[in-house]
Amino acid sequence: NYVVDVDIKGFFDNVDHLWMMEFLTLRIADPNLLRIIGRFLKGGYMEEGKKYRTDTGTPQGGVISPILANVYLHYVLDLWFEKRVRKQCKGQAYIVRYA
Repeated sequence: NYVVDVDIKGFFDNVDHLWMMEFLTLRIADPNLLRIIGRFLKGGYMEEGKKYRTDTGTPQGGVISPILANVYLHYVLDLWFEKRVRKQCKGQAYIVRYA
C-alpha cells in the first residue's frame, strides 16, 4: 500500500478567476448570483490604507472561499483523478481531499 500526501501551497492565492467562473456556470443558473461571486473574487483588499486589486485567488478568511475552493478542486483534481489517474492504477486507488 502506498500513501501520497500533498499540500497545495498558496492555493487560495492562485485560484484562476476565469476557470472558477466557468466551473460555477456549470452548477449555478442564476446570472445575478454569478455576478455577485465574480465581484467577490475581484473585490481586492486593503492594507495600510491602500487598496490592492485581485486578479487571481479567493480571499482567505472569506466566508465563501472554502465553498469556492471545493468547487474548483472538484473540477481540477477530483475529476482528473477519476478520469486519468485511477484508470492507470493497478488495484484500488482513492483520493481524500479537504480544503
